[in-house]
Amino acid sequence: MFAGAPANLPAGCHERRETAMPNEERESAIAMGLARRTYLYRLFHVVFGSRPTGEGVAKVLGGETPALLGSVGEALARDGFADLAGRTLGPSGRSLAACAEDARAWAERAQGETADPERAEALAARLRASYDRLFQVPGEHYVHPWESPYTGKESVVFQESTLDVRSFYHAAGFKLRAEKRFPDDHIAAMMDYLGALSQRAYEAFADGRDDEAARTLATQRQFVDRHLLNWVDQFAAKVIEHDAQGCYGVLAGGMAAFAALDRVLSEQVEAELAEPE
Repeated sequence: MFAGAPANLPAGCHERRETAMPNEERESAIAMGLARRTYLYRLFHVVFGSRPTGEGVAKVLGGETPALLGSVGEALARDGFADLAGRTLGPSGRSLAACAEDARAWAERAQGETADPERAEALAARLRASYDRLFQVPGEHYVHPWESPYTGKESVVFQESTLDVRSFYHAAGFKLRAEKRFPDDHIAAMMDYLGALSQRAYEAFADGRDDEAARTLATQRQFVDRHLLNWVDQFAAKVIEHDAQGCYGVLAGGMAAFAALDRVLSEQVEAELAEPE
């Protein structure tokens, strides 16, 4: 979606060229966390940004996707996250912990279907029908997939908040390929931007540039506070309400749980990396 956005996800952690961190175990944990969040932001970009195909579904749900979605629930189950884990996702009545588990369980079940090309295509056909009904075709089940309707007074695109979102993209050197024709504040565009910056933070940390990694995380935090956490719960709750099959509902709930958790964890890492040696 973004012209020039990094295309490759970090495959794992590699030895840092320079490091000021004396605790190798903590260094490894930070690197893994930065890689994991990059994968998940990219995942949600694909999920909410395109109509699925059989081959695409197999790629998206293959490999580590269920485990990485499961890592959200695992983190929420840790000491100190009880309030966040128990927070209700709008009128859905689902806790963030339940949303994270729903997403993991669905991905695990769906992954079993993708091993066979015919079953993968059948799954993709069901997902396409849901995608069109939810995000493409106006009607009683339609859900607006961009920020403006949730934070403005009208359900229209390209409001003032849209220009602020665009300013974040441009400051990072990104530009939508369909700028001025596609809403900058679309959930898929936001996930793409956050995925690209997450990869930057990962690469900066892996190269020993902790200050740059911290600054990148700070930029993400500012964006998330202004343009994601102010509407993603409402969006997810509406998808859950209108998704008859439940596939996109569980993924939207998982995305909302991840966004809330990542906001907390990334700020902790940002503060740690910004500390003087």
